[in-house]
Amino acid sequence: MEIFQQNKELLAALNQALLYFREFDYEKALALVADTAEGIRLVTDAVLSEKEYFKNVSVESVTEMFSGIVEAKKNKDYILLADLLELQMVGFLCSIQRLIVQHEDFSAFDEEDYQKNLELLEQKLHSSTALFVEDIDERRIQYGRVLRLLEADLYPEQLLMQGYCVEFTSCGEMTAGALDIWGNTIYLHTNHYVAQEAFLLARRWMVPGAKKYVVYGFGMGYVVRALLQLVESDVWVEVYENDMNILKLACAFTDVGSWIADKRLRLVYDPDCTFIRGALEGKEEQTQVCIHYPSLCHLVGEENREMLLDYVPWARKVEQC
Repeated sequence: MEIFQQNKELLAALNQALLYFREFDYEKALALVADTAEGIRLVTDAVLSEKEYFKNVSVESVTEMFSGIVEAKKNKDYILLADLLELQMVGFLCSIQRLIVQHEDFSAFDEEDYQKNLELLEQKLHSSTALFVEDIDERRIQYGRVLRLLEADLYPEQLLMQGYCVEFTSCGEMTAGALDIWGNTIYLHTNHYVAQEAFLLARRWMVPGAKKYVVYGFGMGYVVRALLQLVESDVWVEVYENDMNILKLACAFTDVGSWIADKRLRLVYDPDCTFIRGALEGKEEQTQVCIHYPSLCHLVGEENREMLLDYVPWARKVEQC
């Protein structure tokens, strides 16, 4: 499990580095590659020392891969270095992830982690809601509703019947699916390199000078986490989610607890889109509105969807195809 968890971080860093390499931003790319060096060494040492466990991995291919990467870096051939990292190292780490899943046959769900994450989620939801609900009695009603939903057990059979699903991705992270308004189960995140997708979308959302990001759709939290990593320390990220099941699945199958306490994050449970409607009506000039489109496809309610579609102008054309 230690290797498995570490590989997720390594794959996230390497895929981000690859994007910088392709943009010829070598300073950022090489800094990320340097940060992965120790983790990669530990993984390869484990593969070479536990030959029976990793018997499907060729020792010769690992040695050859490292030699090529070291040589390309030494020669400052950063185009070749990026190719080797993408075609060999990333593929190697993904193969290790698949092998561990097959060997261990483990579940990504851990009851203890889930309960800890739920507690942190509850604290975040309560502190954020207090900023939007001034009336004390109304605030108690909101708190009570949130608490009841958080305390309700997650029943896999019921979730499956309602169109939800959770799956391993090739990098070892979990993706999730939920019903869209047309009755189909759609994925909220890629089944491949989750961190890369999240980084790309978060970077696309960023606008110079923005002091607050109003985001609809938490998903499994990957894009929100990437956005928090990219923005400055004085920027607020305000996220609205209408489906408590999605929030609870994120608590159950991701490391959301490691970052959800970020003071810049305001997370609002908004089942009828009341809060985000108010946020959009009172939007200031330096506020950027960001819509996670798969989450929008999951939103039931034509009036609310129309309100949010105004911020995704291409979506109407796509939905008419």
